[in-house]
Amino acid sequence: MGSFGATHDAERVEGRAIAPLYTASKAAVTMLTTQYAKSWPAVKVNAADPGYTATDFTGHSGPQTVTEGTDAIVELATIGTDGPTGTFRDRHGEMPW
Repeated sequence: MGSFGATHDAERVEGRAIAPLYTASKAAVTMLTTQYAKSWPAVKVNAADPGYTATDFTGHSGPQTVTEGTDAIVELATIGTDGPTGTFRDRHGEMPW
């Protein structure tokens, strides 16, 4: 929900959602990611989007499992020193800001 690219894509759930306060807060997190990545070059700082996941929060209405929703988080938590920094990723890879 914090990706301008995703919210302009009518094929994605983010493109059909109208949640101005929620999406604005997510956009702020992505900007913090870029700023922290530039401020701390020795630290890998990335943002992960778990996607619309079937959890108690979503009333189990999401199309993916919790395991699928954590793919990007686990990937970023285990990157090496040569891994990316300042990126926004979901389970399919890097997302447009």
